[in-house]
Amino acid sequence: MLRTVSLTLTGLLFLNACALPKPVAQLDRELDEPPRGERLEAVHTDLIRGMLNQGQIYAALAHIQEQENVRGQRPELRLLKAEALSMQGDRDQAERLYQGLLRSPFAGEAHHGLGLLYAEIEPSTAVGHLQQAVRHRPTNPRFRNDLGYGLMRVGDFSQAQRELATAVELDPGSQRWQGNLIILYLLTGDQARARQWIATAGVDSATEAALRRQATRMRETLQSDPVSQRRAP
Repeated sequence: MLRTVSLTLTGLLFLNACALPKPVAQLDRELDEPPRGERLEAVHTDLIRGMLNQGQIYAALAHIQEQENVRGQRPELRLLKAEALSMQGDRDQAERLYQGLLRSPFAGEAHHGLGLLYAEIEPSTAVGHLQQAVRHRPTNPRFRNDLGYGLMRVGDFSQAQRELATAVELDPGSQRWQGNLIILYLLTGDQARARQWIATAGVDSATEAALRRQATRMRETLQSDPVSQRRAP
């Protein structure tokens, strides 16, 4: 009889040990980790984004269509599709998709996309959208840079300098932002600052020559635009 009781107690102790709560650190990790479905969505989103960055537009659109079949018309998928169509040259359809996202969590990205679409045809409209993009995503260096470049193209050099400098400070390693800041200083005739940034960024002679040519072309364009001339200092 005593042996039977001993075995029963051993079994109870084993069961109780199995039922002990998980350590707090382990629970925190599990709570912080997104569900498997969300992780898979993030993997597919990163895959599509990588394809767009490499210019694989058709492959990206195919994967977007596949994900739409599985996940439905999610806002992030519509954003990726708009970017792909914009890269493909389908401006009208891309614009419709961006417009439909202006009240979504991706409003900043949608305004940025619209700003790029309007950059060559209506620079002032483009600047308006890029300003909205920065309002939604103030720490995004690409949005700051693109707004600064847009402001530079319409002759608002003072505000352009602030936006480009912000982009450089947010992402100091980007030669693109630094290059646009150098163009601005060349455009405004501030040769000292231009030389300083050329040295700081480690710009080689060929790149410097290209930046100077770009500044010259932009100056000629501004000089032929009376509206931009009035805005330039």
